[in-house]
Amino acid sequence: MARVRRVAVPGHRAFEYVSQGKGPATLLVHPGGPGLTYHYLRGLLALASAHLRVILFNPRGVGHSWAPRRPSEYTVPRLAEDVEAIRKALRIRELHLLGFSAGGFVALEYAHRYERNLTSLLLCGTAGGAEEVRAANRLMVAAAPPRRRARLRELTRARAFDSPEYQALCEAIVAPFSTRFLRGVPRDWKATRSFPGPYRAMMCRSGDAFRVDGSISRWDGRRYYSRIEVPTLVVVGRYDFFFEAAVEANERIEPAHLRVLPRSSHLAILEQPKEFVGTVREFLGDVTGG
Repeated sequence: MARVRRVAVPGHRAFEYVSQGKGPATLLVHPGGPGLTYHYLRGLLALASAHLRVILFNPRGVGHSWAPRRPSEYTVPRLAEDVEAIRKALRIRELHLLGFSAGGFVALEYAHRYERNLTSLLLCGTAGGAEEVRAANRLMVAAAPPRRRARLRELTRARAFDSPEYQALCEAIVAPFSTRFLRGVPRDWKATRSFPGPYRAMMCRSGDAFRVDGSISRWDGRRYYSRIEVPTLVVVGRYDFFFEAAVEANERIEPAHLRVLPRSSHLAILEQPKEFVGTVREFLGDVTGG
């Protein structure tokens, strides 16, 4: 198993990461959540070779990485700046940036701000902005059985967002679009930890899991689509709550290639691990010349 390391960047900040392979090409992987550790993405380490370095890292406020004191410091642009600081500190010259779920928001922002430093972009199970997150939330709630929807309204009115019942109800509503094909709990998912600070600050400051009122509420990365010129891979599970968002990204990003995994929802890397990793391997082989 890869050893956990720490990389220091300016501003007295440090981020923990794991790395395998030598390069010169580097696949840098930004996990989602926001607030999830990188562990559920460890299957991507299988791509490491003498020619490709794979780096998984924990963003700000996650795991033992640096955490800002103010919630206002958890924004998509700030996280994109962290990616650039890590790229410089680790001396990455050929960067292939993979953003999974909310990590894809950061990858899009990075592509907008620092495309000159980017070789390729991989957008996995992600969306282009807050409006698409809201649309995904509406989709999941509308698909829930009437009894669950009624109870969700009651708990929301009572603002019982921290109650075990509310948390369990949200998981049940999201599951058909997130873990539909999982049988049991994979080891890498068991190892993954969730840190509520980044999630609450960025996604739902009020605690309402289906209301986008955090810092991403006004963020829209779709305006960047037409400007992206690097090779781009869009990967999504057929039953992912971000399926429609992924289709739109593929249609609007001119150099994009879409891959739909038919027996997957949001956690495609755990539901169809061989197919997910194989898709990334094939794409990187094309853009790196093998």
